Amino acid sequence: MKRTCWMIITLCLTLLLCGPAMAQHSGPYVGAFIGGNALMNAKASDDLGDFSLTFDKALQGSAVLGWDFEPGNPVGEGRLELEYTRRSNPLDQVKFVEGSFKGNGTVTAGSLLLNFFGVYHDNSRFSPYAGVGIGAARVEAADLQVAGQPMSSGSAVVFAYQVGGGVDVALTDYLNLDIGYRFFSSTRPTFTEINGNTFDMDYSSHSAVLGLRLGF
Repeated sequence: MKRTCWMIITLCLTLLLCGPAMAQHSGPYVGAFIGGNALMNAKASDDLGDFSLTFDKALQGSAVLGWDFEPGNPVGEGRLELEYTRRSNPLDQVKFVEGSFKGNGTVTAGSLLLNFFGVYHDNSRFSPYAGVGIGAARVEAADLQVAGQPMSSGSAVVFAYQVGGGVDVALTDYLNLDIGYRFFSSTRPTFTEINGNTFDMDYSSHSAVLGLRLGF
């Protein structure tokens, strides 16, 4: 079984590295991505002062609908797309002046962004790209707890943006493998604590993503 797997991997790599270059797709496409999401330590503040929250790493998923520009387009080489992504990270710890305490619950962000990626094309299968996106995110705090005690639940809609880059790998004239990185951030969402006070927190994350885009 292991020998068969290695033979398949070797064959795929040979096709990618030695196969003929694919024609550049232009027109609409759809895609799906999966990735690992690392939510950065979040600084937060309420009426009693500042504190911080740390989160565990988790998976994320995305769906995209976009348009590949034609070669020589005056806008430039690249693509424009609408992307929905869902990120959900478990709360690990909450740190106050008094010390750190075990956290529970999750913070989830569902974002809808309009992305523009500039793509460098040559005669190979590999096309590096970089770009930006702007839009909105619904950030939800679900049953957040500190040391087993309820802290907050609720949601907020905030402005969001991302920057990213990666490499497109042409598998066929219409199918691309996308290997990329994204930095995602938003304005501070506001949540209501159990005692009625409110607190604001940072939301920024790093993600490594892998996806397939199918043109039609």
